[in-house]
Amino acid sequence: MRETRIVLVRELRGYFNSPIAYVFGALFLFVILARSVAAIGQGQPADMGMFFSGLPLLYLLFLPVLSMRLWAEERKLGTLELLMTFPVKIRQLVLGKFLAALLFLCLVMLLSVGLPLTLDATGKLDWGVTIGGYVAAMLVAASYLAVGMFFSSLTRDQIVAALLSIVVLGVLYMLGVPEISLLLSRIGLPDWAVELLGALSPARYFSSITRGVVDTRDAIYFGSFCALFLYFNGLVLAGRRMRG
Repeated sequence: MRETRIVLVRELRGYFNSPIAYVFGALFLFVILARSVAAIGQGQPADMGMFFSGLPLLYLLFLPVLSMRLWAEERKLGTLELLMTFPVKIRQLVLGKFLAALLFLCLVMLLSVGLPLTLDATGKLDWGVTIGGYVAAMLVAASYLAVGMFFSSLTRDQIVAALLSIVVLGVLYMLGVPEISLLLSRIGLPDWAVELLGALSPARYFSSITRGVVDTRDAIYFGSFCALFLYFNGLVLAGRRMRG
């Protein structure tokens, strides 16, 4: 646990010492808050629905940028080989970097709480649904970051890592869109296959939590999804350590 914490602190320090992190946070907040405020200004209900509904797609564009540097930059700078020589387990390295990225995003999301507080001051806000939305947002973020970390471990080129993440996450997102499921049914795909493909999409589980319904199956899905890609990430690093 101590080694994981050391890696986490190292990564967080790297975020806050980099101007890219501040640009990322400011741009991310501007886009999602501007979208929500504009919708409310056009007569939409004064709730957090517009804020949360756009997050999976916004994450698709932003989180690969956040995760692309986690391993690719280490390889480019030649520090990954140095990390591999440290007396630290692969899972501790992976978990430390993953938690650092997730914690950084949590801090960015924390800066958005002014919106629900303002909405609550002007009207009755359902805080149960709002808190559920934030929980769902972080679960989706964790799954996206796990995918991004995996692809970052495969290449030293950060742009390639980001593009691979965007493509894979984009496909997974589309599988959860009802219109895509209907299209797959119309072209002759069996119902069980359509349901199976839809069950792979984080977007499907995100929508149920944002309605204020926290299902055990949703938590199991996100936990398994993150664990699977972090495990793949560990396998890639273990292979590099064995090759020296």
